Order: sequence, then structure tokens, then C-alpha cells
Amino acid sequence: MPDTKSPLRLLPNAITMTRLLLVLPIAFFIMEENFYVALLLFSVSGLSDGLDGFLARRYDWVSAFGKLIDPLADKLMMVVTVLVLGLLDHFPVMLMLLIIVKDLIVLAGVFSYTALAGFPAITPTLFGKLTTALQIMLLFSLLLNLSFPGFLSSIGLPGDFYPVFYWVVAILTALDGTSYLWIWTGKLARDPRWKETI
Repeated sequence: MPDTKSPLRLLPNAITMTRLLLVLPIAFFIMEENFYVALLLFSVSGLSDGLDGFLARRYDWVSAFGKLIDPLADKLMMVVTVLVLGLLDHFPVMLMLLIIVKDLIVLAGVFSYTALAGFPAITPTLFGKLTTALQIMLLFSLLLNLSFPGFLSSIGLPGDFYPVFYWVVAILTALDGTSYLWIWTGKLARDPRWKETI
């Protein structure tokens, strides 16, 4: 049984809110080309994402607010970081647009579902988790290479590392967006609540 009286139950949400507050500083330091600080903050954000999820599951400190704000913080971090890197020509523009459009579609889908049938039970798929993990790894490696130019080549990564990585992330992002629409359109069709709103 979860301890609903312990103030520590709010810890996962506090960590998530901290991650949300890191979005603008990361964008600022990237724009200032202070990539080392941006990398440090991005790493803290990534670690906090794993920590709040672990605490929520381990101690059953799951809340409706956490279920909403956690994916929102992830999407906002991804969209803003990709957008700033893309605008500074450190990230392919087409991949930037694909990631942003896909995440905006996901958010629009959640809001539409909520308006029609109430807030959905959001359960990330393994495919979605893999896509997000690879996107984070790509951004981390880019910030690492911008902070320490030539580092990735110094550890033996081939010259076509990024072109291949870009294509892998692009394909997975497109498939993830398509699977999201397929799964959630089907769920909405089977959800009796949306018919009550007509």
C-alpha cells in the first residue's frame, strides 16, 4: 500500500517539475553556444527522468498529476532542444520538423481524447520508449560533440555515424507517430464515453 501521508510521495512530481524548469536554461545556453553547461543540464534532466519514474513505481507514488506532467516535460524538453539546435544549424531541419510535428500531434491527440471521452490512461509503448531513448541519445551525443569537438571521432566512431543515426531516428519517429494514431484512434472508437458527448 502506498504511504499517502508521507510528504515524500510528492518527490517524483517535484523532480519532474525541476526537469520542466530546466527546459529554458538548456535552450538559453545552447543559444549562447555554451554547450558544456547545456550538456550538463541536459544530462541532469535525463537522469531525473529515470529517477522520478523509478521512485513513482518503486514506492507507488503515482499520481494523476504526475501522469500528465511527466510526458509533457519530456515532450517540451525534446521539442525545445531540437528546435534551438535546428535553428542554429546543429540539427537537420527536416528531422527537427518531423520530431516537432510528431510530438505536437501526440499532444493534440491527448487533448482531443480528453475533450471527447475524458483523460485517457496513458501507457507508453516499448516502441515509443525506444524512439524517445534514441532521440535523447542523439541529442546527448550532439551536445557532447559540440562541447568537445572531435571527441566522438577520437573514440573511433565512423564518419557516417550521424547520417545513419539521423535516418534511424527519423524512421522510428515516423513509425512511432503512426502507431500512436493507430492505437489511440482504436481506443477512442472503443471508448463508450465519447459517444456520450455527441
